[in-house]
Amino acid sequence: MTQESVPAGRRADTAGDRTPLRVHTVPEPLSVTHPTSEMISWAAVGLGFSLIAGTFARLTIPAELATVLPGAALVWYALRPTTAHFPAPEPFARRSTVAWAAVAVAFGIWELYAAARGSTHAHPTLSILLGPLIDPPPARAAGYVAWLLAGVWVVRR
Repeated sequence: MTQESVPAGRRADTAGDRTPLRVHTVPEPLSVTHPTSEMISWAAVGLGFSLIAGTFARLTIPAELATVLPGAALVWYALRPTTAHFPAPEPFARRSTVAWAAVAVAFGIWELYAAARGSTHAHPTLSILLGPLIDPPPARAAGYVAWLLAGVWVVRR
C-alpha cells in the first residue's frame, strides 16, 4: 500500500512505514555527576541572594520583590529554547489526581474563608500559623533557598 492510496490524514499500515518510538533520554546538561563551575556559581548567587533577602521584614515591598523577581527570572529561563528539561513523568492515575485536587481545593477554600473572616485565633490562616517559624532571618533565608530550588526544579520539568 502506497501513501498515495491512503485517505488523507491516515498513515499507511505497512511494516516499512512504521517508525520506532523515541526513547526519552536525559539531556546532557542533566546527566552531569559532578557540579560544574557554572552550577557552583549559580548556587553561590542563589545562596547570597537568599541571605540578603532573608534580612527583609515580612510582608514588605522588598520582601515581595525578592519573591517576584526570581520567579520572573525562572519563567524567562523556562521559556528559553536552550533550557534542558527532564523527561516527562508518567501520567498519574485519574483517581488519585481527583483526590489530591479535592484536597487542594478544600484547603484553598478554607484559606479564603479564614482570610475573609479575619483569621481568628480559633481559625487561623496558614500564614499566621507559620509566622513564628519564618520570623527569624535565617529561617526566611532558608525559605528563599527552598523557593529558588523548587522553582528550578519546576522549570526543568
